[in-house]
Amino acid sequence: MRRIFVLVSLLLVVTGGWSQSAEERAQTAFQQLDAQRYPLAIGAYEQLLSEGYSSPGLHYNLGLAYYRTEKLGPAILQMEKAKKLAPYDKEIRKNLDLLRNEQEDGLLPIPTFFLYDWWHRVAARLQPDTWGVLAIFFTFIGAAILMNWLWFRNGAGTPAWYPTKRAAQLPFYGAMLILLAILFIFFANSRTKALARADQAVILFKKVEVRIAPGTDTEVDFEVHEGLRVRLLDNFEGWSKVELVDGRTGWVQDAEVGVI
Repeated sequence: MRRIFVLVSLLLVVTGGWSQSAEERAQTAFQQLDAQRYPLAIGAYEQLLSEGYSSPGLHYNLGLAYYRTEKLGPAILQMEKAKKLAPYDKEIRKNLDLLRNEQEDGLLPIPTFFLYDWWHRVAARLQPDTWGVLAIFFTFIGAAILMNWLWFRNGAGTPAWYPTKRAAQLPFYGAMLILLAILFIFFANSRTKALARADQAVILFKKVEVRIAPGTDTEVDFEVHEGLRVRLLDNFEGWSKVELVDGRTGWVQDAEVGVI
């Protein structure tokens, strides 16, 4: 865990142009967390989040601070957000699993296929814009190689620098670069959708009544507890319709869930 503590200030600097004052406040928040002054650390991290700053380390540390104050729901929510930003980080995944095991309802998310996990972990290594720039660059280079081969393939007027003996390999190289560019486009698209996804949430309160319809005067169907991950299906006048991993559905108040 300390490894992420040390990195947090660097993450704040390189993620989206953090100002010096924000870096200093992040360092102060870390010092409060390291000194076990958890409420002060929570306040400092929440202030940074409210100003639009975000990084895997920030959410991870905030989740840890919430856990130390026995607020499992907010702790799991912040860990989930850290994983959403950095699904490749083993430390985040390990601690999120540990927190999930403390959830009272015992309903864990359904495991995903390992190739699906691998794809999203690779895609998360770079921002969508970066994948897009790489795709454009590789497309340009690949197209240039193919055009070069088409222009000189007959050998007529071939310049001295043209590698005639290895010219047959150029279409392969050009095609591979273009295929890589297409792969990068898929990575960019996948990452964009993952970051924009807003249908997953976490129960924030210790005990929440799930009702059959929106409204405090409707019948309570069942209860859930803090930290449970749910899927958001609908929203109506301050109420959210949620679906549990076992298929049960119902309505809870918006304030009782936090969107990942």
